[in-house]
Parts: sequence; structure tokens; C-alpha cells
Amino acid sequence: MSLFGAMFSGVSGLTAQSSAMGAVSDNITNVSTVGYKNTDVNFQTLVTKQVSSTFYSAGGVQSRPRQRTEVQGLLQSSTSQTDVALSGQGFFVVNEASTPTISDQYLYTRAGSFIMDNNGYLKNSSGFYLQAWPTDASGVVTATDPVANPLANQNIISTDFLETVNLNRVGGTASATSTIAVGANLPASADTYDANLGTTQDGYQKTDVQFFDTLGNANNVSIVYKKSPRANQWDVEVAPPSGTAVLTLYDSTPLAPLIYDSQGLLEFTERPADGSTVTIDGTTYEFDSNAAITAGNTQVDISTTSTLAQDVAALLAQIKTTDNDFDGTNNRVTLSPNSTTALAFKEDGTGAIVVNPAGLLNTSGDPVSNQTTQYTVRKQNEAYTDTTQFTFSATPATTEAITINGVTYTFVTGEAADATGADTNIYMDGTLAQALADLEAAIESNDAQMSGTRVRLRGNGAVATDNTLVLESLPSGTYDVVFSATFTPTVTSPDALVTYAAGSTQAVNTKYGIQFDSDGLPAAFNVGEIQVEGFASGAADMDDDAANANRITVDFGTLAEANGMTQFGAEFTPVFIQQNGSRFGTFAGVTVDTAGLVTALFDNGETRTIFKVPIATFVNTNALESRTGNSWNATQASGDFTLREADTGPAGQVVQGALEASTVDIGEEFTKMIVVQRAYSASTKIIRTADEMLEELTRVK
Repeated sequence: MSLFGAMFSGVSGLTAQSSAMGAVSDNITNVSTVGYKNTDVNFQTLVTKQVSSTFYSAGGVQSRPRQRTEVQGLLQSSTSQTDVALSGQGFFVVNEASTPTISDQYLYTRAGSFIMDNNGYLKNSSGFYLQAWPTDASGVVTATDPVANPLANQNIISTDFLETVNLNRVGGTASATSTIAVGANLPASADTYDANLGTTQDGYQKTDVQFFDTLGNANNVSIVYKKSPRANQWDVEVAPPSGTAVLTLYDSTPLAPLIYDSQGLLEFTERPADGSTVTIDGTTYEFDSNAAITAGNTQVDISTTSTLAQDVAALLAQIKTTDNDFDGTNNRVTLSPNSTTALAFKEDGTGAIVVNPAGLLNTSGDPVSNQTTQYTVRKQNEAYTDTTQFTFSATPATTEAITINGVTYTFVTGEAADATGADTNIYMDGTLAQALADLEAAIESNDAQMSGTRVRLRGNGAVATDNTLVLESLPSGTYDVVFSATFTPTVTSPDALVTYAAGSTQAVNTKYGIQFDSDGLPAAFNVGEIQVEGFASGAADMDDDAANANRITVDFGTLAEANGMTQFGAEFTPVFIQQNGSRFGTFAGVTVDTAGLVTALFDNGETRTIFKVPIATFVNTNALESRTGNSWNATQASGDFTLREADTGPAGQVVQGALEASTVDIGEEFTKMIVVQRAYSASTKIIRTADEMLEELTRVK
């Protein structure tokens, strides 16, 4: 029994060393395999139970191979942006199919040599596809189908939560502008802006800015600064760019910004057909090319015009003639300073201007204006208007009074109808228009500060008489309009949205866009946001509506600091113009950060997060079952997986542009080979010697 035991022990040695040689051969041949983990072969004794203390029964040896899955391989740099490695614990999740189904198995690997296949899916050199969580543009993980399968537990490996990383479906991107920052020095010595001098004066300066809409189209606007009559204050204007309908400036009032300025645009691209219409402030104007028809008060006679510019000029003249809200004392409608074929609307506190150009068509029924749907030029907040307007419903009763800038004007009987305004008694025995004309004359005669156009009358579109008193702000300070306690006529704003009650006091004052202190530093910014609506390109309105894009925030700098707008004793000096947003850009590459966040890069400089690569960790990684293709699957001994974000807890970091080298030490393997060879040879000696002893035994017989 002992001789046969010795022979069988030698055979077990041959088997065990053969196994060790197989492991050495696999290790050596995989010395260049990315992410390969070397296999060690350990040996354990096979002991036969000894039945005698004086006799030994041979047992043998058994090999126990163990793959060193937990060992970290060296990271080697790579020139491919889709090559990734793990520094630390964990595995990439992969699948054998690019579009996994329930019958396709998920596996785990450290081999991060991923390349795009013909459909853009990332697969490694073993043919396994990288799985990741899809994200929104802000990097937040979402479910692949958030409606049918909301993200309840992302620690699930299934098609409901993971998908194959595909770089061919990223597409292009465009980013709307959300912030414009401007820095410039406005000349402290500039003269007050004079509208008659236009753009040639130092009281008129501008900064040209480009912004991008939601479709990536570039739009050019000019931020215009006009020196106000008040020291150290500048008005700010921004006209709507071509191809838009309305541009509105808002202040920085928290939660509910007030309207600082609002301007509209009506651009004609070709001559309107006979019978085309446009509705402005409730009045419909019809283009009439038949000279035989006597034009009514809402018909635009274009029978004598021959160019589009002449048609537009005729419409402008008709608007001013028909609607007193657009009379010659204001600039609520003008020709656009940039085009003779466009009308510009500017609200001045009178009331919102509603424009409906849907009826502007050519003979084929196609629009002849860049603006095709109804839009509204919004009412300017009273705090920012140059004037305060009072519309009277009737003539005040006798002895009723109005105090303006400290001077009291009393309505009395017995005044001459053609009063010169030499006293403060106001004619009230005739029409309302006559009474207000006498009031205007009295103000100009008795108050030196209110000379010229600072007080005037203006008609209302509803009646054909002058029933609105217009009072301008003074170059310095504020003044009050006080109605006597028994004042009986109803006094409102021109649009009747504000009522000035009897006994009430209304301040006449204007707050301008930018105010500086005596040190030339900004003391107040009253322009904080730009709202743009009605893009002819089809881009979304930039109006803070949840269905559209946000308004553009305007950053003029910090109050009391010289990091934006300043007013020093020097010429106009632009310092900087910065804005975000970009044109359309195509996919140019990806970056992967240490947390596994995959970000798409575009040739316009924009970036967008598209995936987040999860890391699978196990309690006992050495018990994973090895699979072809340098991958593993879980076993009962390894424990269940845990999906983690990279670089958190036990999960390692993701390293882009690197590959994990094989853990094989070729010098060590050759040393093991020598030992295995000698051990195998020794085992054969055991068998040969036992065989010779058995032969001697048979000779005895």
C-alpha cells in the first residue's frame, strides 16, 4: 500500500505542478492584456488518515489557483480620450450587447480600452459595451425612461436605469445668453443729451453687444447711455434687434422687477398688398392703393407711393394723425433709426402698445413683416418715465385747486376764456380743453422752473380734445402735484390704470438707469434684466416663462466699486464686454472626470453632461468568476454588487486617457516556471523510483 501510495502521491504532484505551469503560461501570455489580473497557484496537502503510529500512508498534494483580482495594476497613459482606467477598487459595468435585453448578461471588467463602434457605442477590445447612468445637462442622474420607470433606486443593473454609452447621438448644441457684463467709463464732463444733436455728442455713448437666442442665432444690440439733465445720472436704452418684436428692460427689484423701458419693432420686408391691415392700439390701418377712393382716417393712401420706405412713411403719418396717443409731442412711434422700412415703438408711461401685424400680407398671402403675430410693448413704470401724465374726466368745480411745485392753481368763475396765465386763477366756465390750456399757461407764467416743454397738453385717443396734462421731471430734485381735498373730477393715468384721488399727492420724479456718486463710482443700477420676445427665427422668448428661456441678466458691476461702469473725468472708454451663450456647435469630444461624469465637448466651446459611469464594488472581489474577455461575473462567494458613484466610499477614481496594465510580473513568472519545472521533474522521479521498487518486489515472487 505504501508503494502504491507513493506512486499516487507523485502523480498528484505532476497534476498540481501542471496546474501551476498552466497558470504561469496564462500569466506570461497576458502580460500585455489591459486590466488582466495574474493568477497565483497555491498548494495544499492531501493527507491519508494514519492507522498506525509506526507506518506512514502517503497522501499527496492538490493545487489551489487564486486570481489576484484585488491587486491594482499600474496606470499607463493613453492617447485615446475614450480610454479610461480605475484607480482604486471597483469595476466598470459592461454588457455583451449594445442595446441590452433581459437575455443579455451584465458583466464587470477593469479593461477600459473603449472605442466607438459603427453606431457610436463604446465597447472595449473584448467586445463588451460600457454601461452608464444617463444624466440631464446639469449632471443629475435620470432614468432611461423617467415616465415608465422613475428613478427610485439607481443601485439596480437593468435597462431601466443603465444604458450603453453612445457618443453618436450627442448631436450639436447651442446655448442661449443668460448674462451680459459691461464695463466702461462714462465721461463726467459730458453735456446733457440733446435729441436734436443725435449721436454726435459726448452725452450719447453706446456699447455694442452680441447675444445668442435659444437656437444659437447671434443678435446684435447696442446699450445706449444718454446723459440726463441730472448730475451724475445716465439714461439707458436698448432697442430690439432686427428680427424681434419687443425688447423690455427691467430693474433689479427682488421677486417682481419693474419695467424700466420697453420698445417694439415693426419691420417690413416688402410692400404690402392693397387691403393689407395692421392694428395698432386698437385702431386698424388699411393700405389703400386705389387713388379713386377717398382715404378715411384709418386708411393709408399708398396710391402715390412707389417704394416700401414711402409706404412705411405714409403709415407713420397716418398713425400720428389718427391717434392722439402718438401725436407730435412724443416719440412713441418713429421710423427706426436703423431702417427706413421699419417703425419703432417706445412706451413712455401712457400705456401698453398692442401691435397686431397678422394682416400685413402680399398679393400671395404671405407676410411682409418680420413680426407676424400680436405683441405688446409694455407700459413703462412711472418711477422711470420722463413725464407724469394726468387725464381729467371733466372740468373741476369752482374753488377746487391743484398745487404744482408749491404753487396753487384755483379754478374760478369769471376768468376770461383767453386767459394769458398771468395769475394762478384758472378759467373753468368753458370746455375742459380751455381750462387745461389756461392751467398750462398759468404754470409756465408763475413757475420759472416749468418753462418750455416741461408742461404741455396732450390729447387722448378716446376723445378729440386735449384732456391730459403732461408734466416733466425737473433737472434736479422732485416736486409734488397735490389735489385739493374736494377735487371732484376723476383724474387718472392715460390708460386709466392709476387713479389720483382727491386730497392725494403725486411726486413727479425720474429715476435714471445708472446713478453715480461724487467719486465717480456707481451708486445705483436701475437696469438689471433684458427681456426679448417675438424672434422671427422661431427661437423661444427670453422672458423667464417656464416654457421659454430666462431673461438676460445685465451686470454693470458692483455698487461703490470700480469694477464695471464708472464716471470719471475722462473720455468714454469701453473696458470689457462679457457674455455667455454660443452659436450652434457640433460634437468634438468627451471628457471624463474622476467622479465618472462624461461631458460632451462642442466646437463652439460649450459643454454638456451626458452620462455618469457607475462603479460596481463587491465584498469579496477575489471570489468573482473569471470570464472570457477579461471580465467577471458575480458568484455567491463574491457577494452582491453595489453600484456607487466613482470617487466615493470604497469606489475608485475614474482616470481618463489611461489604461490599467496587467498585474503580471514577468520576472516572477519565469522564476515560478523554473520552480515548477524542477518540482514536476522531482515528481516523475518519485513515480520512477516507486516503479523500480515494485519491480524488485515482483522479482521476489
